[in-house]
Amino acid sequence: MSKMTIRQRVAAALRREPVDQIPFTTYPDVIPDSEESRQLRALGLGISKRVVPLTTVMPNVTVDHLEYEDRGARYLRTTARTPVGEVYATWRLRAAYGSSWYVDHYVKRPDDYRVVEFMIRDTIYAAEYDTFRQTVDAIGEDGYVSGNFGYSPLMEMRVNLLGMTRFAEDMHDRPDLFWSLHQVLRDKQREAYPILANSPAHLVIYCGNCSPEVLGHRFAEHIVPCYDELGEQLHAKGKLLGCHLDANNAFWADVVAASQLDVIEAFTPAPDTDMSVADARAAWPGKVLWINFPSSLHLASAERIRDATRTMAAEAAPDPGFIVGITENVPDHACSTSLRAIAETLAACEAPRSSPTRPTKPCAK
Repeated sequence: MSKMTIRQRVAAALRREPVDQIPFTTYPDVIPDSEESRQLRALGLGISKRVVPLTTVMPNVTVDHLEYEDRGARYLRTTARTPVGEVYATWRLRAAYGSSWYVDHYVKRPDDYRVVEFMIRDTIYAAEYDTFRQTVDAIGEDGYVSGNFGYSPLMEMRVNLLGMTRFAEDMHDRPDLFWSLHQVLRDKQREAYPILANSPAHLVIYCGNCSPEVLGHRFAEHIVPCYDELGEQLHAKGKLLGCHLDANNAFWADVVAASQLDVIEAFTPAPDTDMSVADARAAWPGKVLWINFPSSLHLASAERIRDATRTMAAEAAPDPGFIVGITENVPDHACSTSLRAIAETLAACEAPRSSPTRPTKPCAK
């Protein structure tokens, strides 16, 4: 097989077609542009980037942003003003590895539900495909660009609107307000599905960060139906649906198997979660595994990292629908050693080149 570009490699693996080498990707900015990163790219490391192929506007909502400092820490407060009241949320900026963390959320009291519902109903989606195409052109053969659409309604409430404590309390103490907001979000997101299905993206990542310890059976009842509805529209256009399922997945493995999901993105194998690559292959035949290399292993020795990489590659075989990704920050002191060990090991492995129903030679040491 002739040498493939990184983009071709990822695209083929997503279609579960033969590849010349198991694809290896990182989110942007995991490693800065340097001689080291160029050497890793020569070994096959590419960029995985997500782009939202639509815009949102709220014509009757005014949003103000205020950045300020308190005791040496930087914060951002976003205030939304509507005809029925106002709400605000606060983030601590650059808390760790350049990330931001919620200090408080938009819904803090019962009256805030009415304001947030107004904001959602006021939202207008519009196709915005040019940015997606421009990103594809900019990355070229050095990576792969996926479509993205944020969280499903229940996870949007959990992560961005209510926060963990209010999410748990209001689901039980104020179910009328809680489930009313959920329905408003559900109805609104349906308006975006055709825009996503008609976009230039061949893969759309929708939702993620779902934890069985928080969601339990509500994942099957309220989140998977969203996946299935969008998935059907994407499939009608010959496109794929993925989800960022990076936590413990054994509890709902059967539910995921029966869903319209094609790609389990950021799947994090043991020892960091309760499923290995072999477990995932057995539970989800026919689905692509775009894994997140377990974060704990980045701190191991280079030889331990190579052994783990070989094991995961062997467990994924013979199905070529397997991509090794880095979707979380790697400690600076371990980044070079870990990524090089993974890249060199994958470059030396014999990638699956047969159909998923035929065995291939496992990765040799």
